[in-house]
Amino acid sequence: MSETTHSAETLNEALALLNQAAKEKRGEVEKLVNDKYTDLKSLLGGSAQASAEWLKAKGKVASETMQEAALDVNESVHQHPWYYIGGAAFGALILGYMLGHRD
Repeated sequence: MSETTHSAETLNEALALLNQAAKEKRGEVEKLVNDKYTDLKSLLGGSAQASAEWLKAKGKVASETMQEAALDVNESVHQHPWYYIGGAAFGALILGYMLGHRD
């Protein structure tokens, strides 16, 4: 049992030495992390701005496409209203059947 106690004491001493070394090097580690983080932040900042511009451009294109599609549908509905009325009625019938059907 003294062998186990001796091993535990040695392990505790080693951990204490590691903690002391970590405390002494804390400033150096913080400086290294801050320097690397600053580089990473500037790199990501440029990428984020480029991505935001790209998304804005794609959003504008998507908006224009949606507006054109809405105008096309509006024109088609005005030309053939009964097709759309029939389609809506058929869709409602199917949905009502599915919701009302009991197993």
